Amino acid sequence: MARPLLKIQRYFRRKPVRFFSFILLYLTAGSLVFLHSGFVGDNSTGANGGRDPLVASEMGNRVASSDGRRVGMMGRVFKENRRPTPRRYGPPWMKGAAGKDSHDWRARGGDYTSSWNRALKGRNAKDLDDGRANYIGCYIDNTAKRALRGVSFFDYKKMTVFRCQDNCAERGYLYSGLEFGAECYCGHKIQAPNVSESECNMECKGEKGNLCGGANRLSIYRLELSQESARRYNRCMDRHFLPTRSKQLMALASFPGAGNTWARHLIELATGFYTGSYYFDGSLYNKGFKGERDHWRSGRNVCIKTHESGKKEIEAFDASIVMIRNPYKALMAEFNRKYGGHIGFASQAHWRGKEWPEFVKNYAPWWASHTLDWLRYGRNVHVVHFEELKRELFSKLKDMVLFLGLEVAEDRLLCVEGQKDGNFKRSGLRKLEYDPYTPEMRASIDELVMTVDAALKKRNMAGVPKEYRPTSR
Repeated sequence: MARPLLKIQRYFRRKPVRFFSFILLYLTAGSLVFLHSGFVGDNSTGANGGRDPLVASEMGNRVASSDGRRVGMMGRVFKENRRPTPRRYGPPWMKGAAGKDSHDWRARGGDYTSSWNRALKGRNAKDLDDGRANYIGCYIDNTAKRALRGVSFFDYKKMTVFRCQDNCAERGYLYSGLEFGAECYCGHKIQAPNVSESECNMECKGEKGNLCGGANRLSIYRLELSQESARRYNRCMDRHFLPTRSKQLMALASFPGAGNTWARHLIELATGFYTGSYYFDGSLYNKGFKGERDHWRSGRNVCIKTHESGKKEIEAFDASIVMIRNPYKALMAEFNRKYGGHIGFASQAHWRGKEWPEFVKNYAPWWASHTLDWLRYGRNVHVVHFEELKRELFSKLKDMVLFLGLEVAEDRLLCVEGQKDGNFKRSGLRKLEYDPYTPEMRASIDELVMTVDAALKKRNMAGVPKEYRPTSR
């Protein structure tokens, strides 16, 4: 017996390649056994009465002999690891082409991943499945020209096309857009031109293989809203005049450039009622401020915008919300409005020419006298600082609504959350290559700031925010 074994040993010493070939064949045979055990009971319509394939496999292994336990265990492990990745379906708020929800899609077993990939690669909207979300294209997006001016979301690890659309649709928006692979933007309309699809080339952070915009480029989708989302959108857009004419005239007073238009937008969202104006601005009327055309004494609007500051004009109102903004920012904002429109900017020629020094000379004293007059002649004054409204939007806005004598509705505050910027937000003050304020201008403005601060404290109100004060610069 020893002699044949010795011959085999000598044979494999001389032929090591054959030895390794034998080992390889042995391992291959073992793998086939494991594969076979892994597929035991995989037919769900077989003798197991429609059980889950994994359950059927485990039940078959229970009656196996003790010698086959290791094979059965390996089969279960293999079975668990080879489970297919679940198919992705549209978010639950989306509707199918026939009006059925996402559960109907699951019943039909549809897989829409390929359609979304085509969309992300810039295919035409007609190539996509109808009724969910249509890919529109790649659009420019930067601080000077925002493509979607709604709410935004960021997730630098898990952002996906579906997650962005969920966030936007839940708030009633019509469009969603993705940028830098991780930033999601929502809006009711697209406000920038489109560009080549090749510029939207960044992969989604949470969705390998799909594209989520590019550098200052948005991949934009038009959403098909569910009935609930559509109702929410319609409710936010739904505004009316007061049901009965008010006998109390409420002013929304501010120096120009202090955020009066923005405050009107917030109040209309939060209350559902139009705001009026002491003036008539056709561009504001065309943008949805329907109370702009009403006479300011009509009593049909919840409050009246005014920049007036004379005694007679102030005493015409029964109460007033007075908006105050940092004079350095307010003056620049009003200068931009005067020479560039509501959302435009003054040119470099205006800033460097004689217009800017003359403007500061005339308007800076008005910034102070406006607030001082309303504090002196106003009957019931509620002061709101623009900077504090931005920092504490909901609490400050609630105070304003209560001051107007209305109840705060939580569902209306959701409208504010989703559309807080409105259509008249500049994309920040255009940065100049130099400081437009001379030392003489600053000395004069700083003195005016301290005068207003003292007047507020005299009325037992908080003084101006610290960023207004000379010591904070």
